Amino acid sequence: MRIRLPWMSRADRARWRSARSLADLGQLVAAWLEGDIASQPGYAPNYGPDPETAHLIDILAAVNRAGYVTDCSQPGLVDEHWEQRAGVTGLVKNPVLLRNLVDAAEEAGLLISLHDEALPGEHPDGFTVTRVDGEPYTGFGAHISYRDLQTIWPQHIIGTDSFSEVITAWQVTIVDPEYGRDNRLWAALARAIGHQPTQVPTGIGTTRGLYVPVGAAGSGKSTLGRAWPADAVLSLDTYRQLVAGDAGDQGATPDAIALLELVLEARLARGLPCYIDATNAKTADRAKLIAAARRHHTPAIAIRMDTPLAECQRRNAQRPANRRVPEKTVAEQFRMAAALDPIAEGFDQLISSRDAAEPTARPAVDSA
Repeated sequence: MRIRLPWMSRADRARWRSARSLADLGQLVAAWLEGDIASQPGYAPNYGPDPETAHLIDILAAVNRAGYVTDCSQPGLVDEHWEQRAGVTGLVKNPVLLRNLVDAAEEAGLLISLHDEALPGEHPDGFTVTRVDGEPYTGFGAHISYRDLQTIWPQHIIGTDSFSEVITAWQVTIVDPEYGRDNRLWAALARAIGHQPTQVPTGIGTTRGLYVPVGAAGSGKSTLGRAWPADAVLSLDTYRQLVAGDAGDQGATPDAIALLELVLEARLARGLPCYIDATNAKTADRAKLIAAARRHHTPAIAIRMDTPLAECQRRNAQRPANRRVPEKTVAEQFRMAAALDPIAEGFDQLISSRDAAEPTARPAVDSA
């Protein structure tokens, strides 16, 4: 059992005291988010980010390195008795970055509060970000006084130079107005700093995660799915076969989807990997999958199927008649899949099928 000491280690304290500016603090916060530093000032010593923010580490580390030094954040989640708005609070010195953050937030229809240490802005009390049984519970974005800044960023830990920038920085809070929505805020932050989702250039890991291939019929999704354990592949064809006795019976698709979603929830609750063997071409369908991943604090990984349309059509034409998709439908699926915007939709990673791992020798037929 790991023992968590109730104080910051000497090594961590030395790293925080080495900071000379707000930008330096941003680099260190990013390192803490990624697990390179065990303790952060203002937090319990030797504790990292809360598990519910695990899928946000990539974008939060990026905004900290860009100069938006965050001190609190939460995803947009809804449960039986409580509901959260996605939100983030922090400090900014760079006026160009501040303008970019405000512009991106306004374009996305998000709530913004801006304060400096001496003068509260338009929303001095901030915004409610969590409700329990419909009643306000916690808030983000209230004006932070000099005394409270000393608590969040203790001068004796971060040093005089860094603290002088902390107290003169803009206090910036951005909150999604809609409870339970967990993609719009993070996409806006990514646009503000020109950030792209993590790319995985050396193949796909088949550990915990929700893997969502996006491509037209015949693009190779089932072939790619052979890189996963057989139980991890949730295939619409398989569930159509189970409920209707015919994998090509499109009329059975609603029942097949209901069964797939039931199995998906059960596997995600157990921390097991899931590969969704379907076209996943519609944004609305992907949004439901991302929401399921968020409910179970699981990374959502989009896999862009890069097979050309002509090849998709050729493969589709070779299928048995009951599994052949009309050419117009394949072309429409290809068009919709090409519109995939992983940042805006809330995916944690984007992988190209060209970079995927070599599949193992397990026979499969591509799903429609």
